[in-house]
Amino acid sequence: MSSPHQNQITGIDLLLILTVTLTWGMNYPVMKYVVMQYPPTTFRTMTFILGTLSIGLYAWYKKESLVVPRGERWLTFRLSLPNMVMWHLGLVYGLTLLNSGRTAIIGYTMPVWTLLASVIFFSEKLTSRALMAVACSITATLLLAWHELSHFAGQPLGLLYIFGAAIAWGIGNAMMKNATLSISSVALTFWSLLCGTIIFSCFAIGLEMDRWRWPDWTEWLAVAYGGVITFAVSYVAWFQVARKLSPVASGLSIMLVPVVGVFGGAVTLGEQIAREDLMALGFILLAMALVLTPRKPT
Repeated sequence: MSSPHQNQITGIDLLLILTVTLTWGMNYPVMKYVVMQYPPTTFRTMTFILGTLSIGLYAWYKKESLVVPRGERWLTFRLSLPNMVMWHLGLVYGLTLLNSGRTAIIGYTMPVWTLLASVIFFSEKLTSRALMAVACSITATLLLAWHELSHFAGQPLGLLYIFGAAIAWGIGNAMMKNATLSISSVALTFWSLLCGTIIFSCFAIGLEMDRWRWPDWTEWLAVAYGGVITFAVSYVAWFQVARKLSPVASGLSIMLVPVVGVFGGAVTLGEQIAREDLMALGFILLAMALVLTPRKPT
C-alpha cells in the first residue's frame, strides 16, 4: 500500500530531491539542443523506449514485481496520460519554438495548476494564497508572451504548447496525490513510460517517418540522458518523493528546477537571459512559494 504523507524529509529524500532538481533542470537545454536538429517526437519516442527498457532491466535485476492488479490498471493508464503523454508532447513541440529557459519557467507553473485541479476535482479549499499564485503565474506568462511578440513573431504558439503541458502535468499530479495504488514507484514509472512509448511511436510514425535518420553521437548522448537519467532515474525518484511526502514537501522539491533550466541554457547553449525572463522567473518562484509553503497554524 502507498504510505501516508509525511512531513519529515530524510537524507535519502534530500538526495532524491537534489537528483530531480539537477537532472530535470538540465533536461531543458539538452532537449532544446536535439529538437532543433532532429524530429522532436521521434527523439522523445527513443528516450521513452530506452527509459522503459532501463526500468524493466532494473526491476528484473532487483526481482521487483511489475504486475498491476486488475482493479488498478485503468487508474495507472489514466495517470500516465497527463504525467507522461500530454506533458511531453507539449514540451517537445514547445521547445522547438522557445529557448530552454522560458520553457522551464512556464513548465514549472505546474504546482499552481495542481492546486487548482485539487480544488476543482477533489474539493480542496481555495485560499487567497492560491488566487495570488494564479495571478503571479498569469503575470509571468504575459511577460514572456509580450517579449515573444516583440522579438520573435509566431513564437507565442510555443507558450501555448508549454502552458497546456504544464496544466496537464498539474492535473496529473493532483490525480496522483489523490490516488490509492498498491504498486511501487518503479512499477508505476515502467507502465507510464510504456504507455508513452506506444502513443509517441504512433505520432512519430504518422508525422515524422519521412524525416527519420540515424542520430549522430551527440544526439545519442541526449537520447541516453533523456532515457536513462531523466526517465529511469529521475521519474522513479520523483514518484517516490511525490507519493511519500506531503504535497508541500514534494512541491518544494522542484522549485529550483526552472532556475537550473534558465542558467543551464545560458551556460551550455549561449541563450540570452532577458529582463523579462528574470522577472517571469521571479513571479513563478513567488507563485510556487505561495502555493507550497505551509500556512502558520491559527
